[in-house]
Amino acid sequence: MSKQYPGGIISKTAPVPSGPYDNDTAPGIWTLEQQAYWQKLGLWPTAGNAPKDAQFNYVTMLLHGDGTNGAQNNTFLDSSTNNFTITRVGDTTQGSFSPYGSNWGNFFDGTGDYLGCGSQSAYAFGTSNFTMECWAYATSFVTYNSLTGSRSDSSDAANTNYSFGVNSGGSVYFYSAGFLVTSSAGAITLNSWNHIALVRSGTSTNQSVIYVNGVSVGTGTISNNLTGTSLAIGGLVNGDEPFTGYISNVRLNNTAVYTTAFTPPTAPLTAISGTSLLTCQSNRFKDNSTNNFTITPNGNTSVQRFNPFGTATAYSTAVIGGSGYFDGTGDSLTTASSADFGFGTGDFTIECWAYPLSSAAQRLVFFDNDINNLDIGFSPANTFQYYNGSVNNTGVSAASRQWFHFAVSRTSGTTSVYINGVRTNNIADSTDTVTRAVQIGNSPSSNPFNGYINDVRIIKGTGIYSGTTITVPTAPLTAVTNTKLLLNYTNGAIFDNAMINDLQTGGNAQISTSVVKFGTGSMYFDGSGDFLRFPKLGTLDFGTGNFTIEMWVNPSANQVSYGQLLNKGPTEIFQLNFIPASTTLSFYAGSFLIIASSSLTIGAWTHVALVRNNGVVTLYQGGVSVGSVAYTTNVTDDYGHIGCNVSRSEYFYYGYLDDIRITKGVARYTTTFTPPTAAFLNIGPN
Repeated sequence: MSKQYPGGIISKTAPVPSGPYDNDTAPGIWTLEQQAYWQKLGLWPTAGNAPKDAQFNYVTMLLHGDGTNGAQNNTFLDSSTNNFTITRVGDTTQGSFSPYGSNWGNFFDGTGDYLGCGSQSAYAFGTSNFTMECWAYATSFVTYNSLTGSRSDSSDAANTNYSFGVNSGGSVYFYSAGFLVTSSAGAITLNSWNHIALVRSGTSTNQSVIYVNGVSVGTGTISNNLTGTSLAIGGLVNGDEPFTGYISNVRLNNTAVYTTAFTPPTAPLTAISGTSLLTCQSNRFKDNSTNNFTITPNGNTSVQRFNPFGTATAYSTAVIGGSGYFDGTGDSLTTASSADFGFGTGDFTIECWAYPLSSAAQRLVFFDNDINNLDIGFSPANTFQYYNGSVNNTGVSAASRQWFHFAVSRTSGTTSVYINGVRTNNIADSTDTVTRAVQIGNSPSSNPFNGYINDVRIIKGTGIYSGTTITVPTAPLTAVTNTKLLLNYTNGAIFDNAMINDLQTGGNAQISTSVVKFGTGSMYFDGSGDFLRFPKLGTLDFGTGNFTIEMWVNPSANQVSYGQLLNKGPTEIFQLNFIPASTTLSFYAGSFLIIASSSLTIGAWTHVALVRNNGVVTLYQGGVSVGSVAYTTNVTDDYGHIGCNVSRSEYFYYGYLDDIRITKGVARYTTTFTPPTAAFLNIGPN
């Protein structure tokens, strides 16, 4: 059957639930609880006026815990028809961070990070009209914070070069041998997404306008003949005047795109007519203009899922897929030896995506038990290589935090190697390989990989790629003909609907379907070794800005020790926990800054929120403040734990958690509020 709702049809598959999730008596009217239920089943429309979280573009973690009873993130399945047993080594885990999806940003840490865009005549606007624009989320300000420009360093005073950026007071400026256009102070605020544009319009008047979020905040005259051809993003051409924070969707255009107040873009920018550069919007460092200029990352600039648009599509394994996280200290996945991995001298294809976090000799896919070992991975110089008894170096550096698609395909004795769709090697290859095992993320000689691996696919009998270029996959790989192994990493039970984190389930932290607040499950911790661990990928990078950490808590008993709900570390002590031998909440940051005035009820669900608003942290229990304190500490990015302390050896939480959500840059609650009556939404704002 189906039911009309305002904006679409919801198809209900048999059996149709009765009770609070059916609404036959009032067609077209649905409560948030009903909407959340159908959304989790994938049966709620995400177009039109379907409910969205207007602040989802600030969400850095969202855990619903709606999996199979007793399930963890420790089971890895082969999605080929062989269904090989996959053995987990170390604490390899999996989750929803993947290369798929259209909304991205780049993170610059302020210490050596910037993107070099090369030297191109397209960056020289002369005396013509132009538009520079981007989205920016600054986490801190120094004197000058360059978004983009052609100036070579801070002493470059040539009026042919320029820089476009933000100063320490939040004023936006365009500089070329002087500040030619500036806004008033405070035009840009820290820890918030802002659309920033500079437009020169009219070659006779050279009238120039700075727009922030579509509104003019400064005007001036730019009459300089801008002939500088070098360009950088996130700093000057040599890295001076670095920007700290996130930059997304940088577009340079040789026309005046905006000539009056406008509504800021609500979706990723496109290469309109006149676009000379379009970048900071992909899963890798890439220029999406027709120029396809090379973008070179410097420092440890990284590609991040955090972006100004959020998502219009809720997470699904079919659209986004998943990845395995390997921590570089012995993690790997292995198969038993099989003739399916012995290619003889025949055709084959090996491919995967990789997001490296460190530089070293590392292995992505290694074939063992053969004198002619095959492997794909990184050389000691941190360049991609294919080994088939001899080293075939691609010359492509892997020393950057972005997604790379790596494919090796042999057809009729010729092996082609591809990085991000471009053939780097074409090798006469008659290597004869026999029965063997496969190891993902390491090798017996110990070359552990540190980072994320997605969609490992091994095909025997077919070289599916040929030519000088191939189309890079834009959706999770499937088991095509002759597929012998396929790891999509979509078998985790506790996954992040924000698509940012791969969480390790430590001990026997698992899904419970018997004690639930919303949806079909919650996360259970038995108080003895259970935890969730998430890597350092921007989740807790709050800076000095606002944030909201919230969850539903159902303790099973008084906590024996400091039962940890959330712990950040190890460089900073930041904890939401319980006082020992009680269910009394506290906020600890070097000392107990807040201790709740009342305890939680054992065996009952209570909404808990820790919120920083303009330098004041408030702990809410059931929507009511139980304490506030001034807290202006700069909270920088680090890994975190849910359910235990940093060392993972004590302070274990005993009970259930549901709907854990972390929002950075936003204080969702600033006074007494009614706790949520339905599961948190998985989409928005675009």
